[in-house]
Amino acid sequence: MKRKLNFIYIGVLALLLASCGDNSFFEDNDDPNLGEETNVPEGFIGLEGEVSGTLGPDQQYWVTGDLFIREGESLTLLEGTTLIMDGNGRPGGSPEINVAGSLYSYGTAEKPNYIGVEESKRSVANIFRGFWGGVIGTDTAKDMVFEYTSIEFAGAPAEAGSSIVAEGEIDEGEPRYAVYMVNPEGNFIMWHSRIAYTKDDAIRLNGAKTLIAYSEFAFNGETGGESVNTKSGVVGDFCYNIFYGIATNGLKAANSKGRQPQCNNNYYNNTIVNSGWRRSQAGRGGSLNYENGARGEVFNNLVVDSRYGLRLFPPDDEPDMPNMRWGNHYYYGNNAESVEGFHPENGLIGMNVPGYEDVIIPSSDVFGGIGENDPLFVDYNVGSFTPANFRALNDVGFITNMFEKFKLSPESPALTGGNTAFSPIFSSYEVNGKTYTTPLPSEFMGALGAN
Repeated sequence: MKRKLNFIYIGVLALLLASCGDNSFFEDNDDPNLGEETNVPEGFIGLEGEVSGTLGPDQQYWVTGDLFIREGESLTLLEGTTLIMDGNGRPGGSPEINVAGSLYSYGTAEKPNYIGVEESKRSVANIFRGFWGGVIGTDTAKDMVFEYTSIEFAGAPAEAGSSIVAEGEIDEGEPRYAVYMVNPEGNFIMWHSRIAYTKDDAIRLNGAKTLIAYSEFAFNGETGGESVNTKSGVVGDFCYNIFYGIATNGLKAANSKGRQPQCNNNYYNNTIVNSGWRRSQAGRGGSLNYENGARGEVFNNLVVDSRYGLRLFPPDDEPDMPNMRWGNHYYYGNNAESVEGFHPENGLIGMNVPGYEDVIIPSSDVFGGIGENDPLFVDYNVGSFTPANFRALNDVGFITNMFEKFKLSPESPALTGGNTAFSPIFSSYEVNGKTYTTPLPSEFMGALGAN
């Protein structure tokens, strides 16, 4: 393995990390410790510079500077690997993982991987602090794979000379994304993983054959930003994911950037809750969005207490309407604004836009008035939400165990009505010798049935 800094081996120290299996929903931890110590703590292995080969298993690394995976090389994080990114959220002190080759994070259900910050920084006050720079791919990045991996507290401002600035994606000083990939010939897999507490987008893809499934997204974007924001060159399937408290959309597709192939994303069987309220720009945000020549099939999504339902952008920035198919969405709102936004008036669906009069509300959609059609989650009260609190950042907190919270009760009306008469774009994805079989659509709405 190539390194610019020798590893420092010292004894073993238990690191207290919140896991996806934590039983609490919101945790109270408001002590903002921004510690800027760069010394490697006892029990960690210091790491910075060029890296390749493997890290782990069951090892803890303290990342004191940028990591570089060079073109043609790869880095594999074996199960139980922790990377603590020692950042302060300011230029010059916020390391990133720069990927010009391939990154494979192979956590397991029993031993997940973690890429984020030390426990003292994991406070509610720091949720949008953006301590470190994210996983930033260059145009030569071949593969990025995240299995059973949790990524937290990314979004530090980009620095001069950063590859993401040089490419023109963002300007110096703007927040970096938690994960960024830009190679249409590359592969991106996110499988049973999690990205939470990011300053801006959780994932920005400007190219990749993509599968994102069985994953969780929480509190992505402070006043703007999506969980997954895709552009031209991105083709793939996005299914069985849960999105909570997102600033703008859970999933957004646009065929901008001028790359090939055309942006073609299937969004199906996702659950999106309490999203779209922190976007500062009027008329933006909510749950699912297609625009600017993107295409896809969009079915069976469960949208709860969010600013908008599925939005197909109006002219002159509309999606590739002849190649769009959608329907079978389940909407619930406990407030007037959510209900009015089930089919957004600044979109095409059901708005009788000249030239698009045939874009009507599907009869397969389930929606009603305020408080109607409660999906009956097993451990979440849909009546507890207020848009004003989310806009004012009053309801921001740690959220865990979402795949238990948002299961449907056996009496849920959302257990039926889904469309199963379509197929994923790719039946499977083969990356680095592993095969990921794309989940088929289900009859229930959202990411989780009753089991």
